[in-house]
Amino acid sequence: MSGWLEPVAAALDRRVVPCPVFFRDDDAGWDDDALWDLLGEFAATGVTIDVAAIPTAVGLRSARGLRARVADGVARVHQHGWSHTNHEPTGRKCEFGPGRSAATQAADVIAGRERLEARLGPIDPVFTPPWNRCTAATADAALAAGHRVLSRDDSAGTLSRAGLAEVAVTLDWCGGKGGVRRSPEDLGRALAAGIDAGTPVGVMLHHAVMDDAERAGALRPFLALVARSAGASTTTITALAAGLTPSPADLPDSGGGR
Repeated sequence: MSGWLEPVAAALDRRVVPCPVFFRDDDAGWDDDALWDLLGEFAATGVTIDVAAIPTAVGLRSARGLRARVADGVARVHQHGWSHTNHEPTGRKCEFGPGRSAATQAADVIAGRERLEARLGPIDPVFTPPWNRCTAATADAALAAGHRVLSRDDSAGTLSRAGLAEVAVTLDWCGGKGGVRRSPEDLGRALAAGIDAGTPVGVMLHHAVMDDAERAGALRPFLALVARSAGASTTTITALAAGLTPSPADLPDSGGGR
């Protein structure tokens, strides 16, 4: 076992109840070849990954590949904004931020879901805003489009909309400070702390910034560890949300026709 994984293995060994672990990869539609390489790692270990797809970026080739991997059980696909475009003139990047009206946001969310489903067939009713940032109006727009889950970073807090479960990622695998990626040792400590915290661990990936060495040398052994460990239970966003969202009969009419 790689040395950086030792604290992760120890944390898993300490678990009495298995820790739910899920993976979300963002920006499907960009750099397809890197995405297929990433999904190959998940296929090899039998772990399913949630894939957030950019509606305007998913072309015919992307769609064919994603449909095949959904059919194989490797991936579950959901909506990642509309075009992954920053609309804020100042401050942090945001596609669904305070600089846009509720009506404009709603139009993009609805159009995005329709565009993805036209190419992929039914997708999971999950909305992930680019850069993990959005407003309360975005939550209303997601509900209007027929979504039932919002997935952001746990630092974003919650928006508390009836009928909309929130399943957050808790660790950015590709994150760092000052443009410098975190070391494997730091990543191992962060993962171990998340496992010890007693809440689901959601790992956010970005296939476009991961190379062969990182996939094989770091991600592959981590996937193998969680796949075989009795201290982990790999899951998906929709599976986690099932325990947070009311049954369809109890939900308000979304107006989305779904």
